[in-house]
Amino acid sequence: MASELGVQTIQHTNGTDAATINSGGIITPSQQPIFHVTKSADQTLTDATTTLITFDEVTNGSNGGRTINKGGLYGNNKLTVTADTVGYYWVYCSLFFQATQDHDDVHGYFKVNGNTTHQVVPTNAGYGNNLRWGTFQNHQIIHLPNAGDYVELYMYADIASSGTLNINQNSTSAQRTNMGGWRIG
Repeated sequence: MASELGVQTIQHTNGTDAATINSGGIITPSQQPIFHVTKSADQTLTDATTTLITFDEVTNGSNGGRTINKGGLYGNNKLTVTADTVGYYWVYCSLFFQATQDHDDVHGYFKVNGNTTHQVVPTNAGYGNNLRWGTFQNHQIIHLPNAGDYVELYMYADIASSGTLNINQNSTSAQRTNMGGWRIG
């Protein structure tokens, strides 16, 4: 352990910093993976089709500092863990959608490694009888035990009269759609 101004540093066996403990007892891992990504434009979903939700604001510190990708694990529209970052992750999303027609069924879910579905959640939608807009929010713990394991976000939308559904971003300064998470253990 190295000490500096009341801060203790715990090192890996190879001598690199693993964590610090401040004078208040708060432990901060040096490379705790965390991400919060957004979109810079709307995404249109095809009627009655399961679609991967894409995020293009993924560079750590971009979007006025609102984009977080510490550890660089989020890329190519998925969170992918490495041998050093496997474990349990708290993953969340919040999507704002607008449809051209009323919808019969709109739901979303996380997929692990392209096939294992985690917690299908219907959306909250509309006001009164207007079922053309709403939000989808999901959050859960997902286990990623192997290097290369990944999580993606999907939505399914069945819109009346073969309409379309837009995942709405509004603007990068007023995010309506985002996804994020962090390693918890």
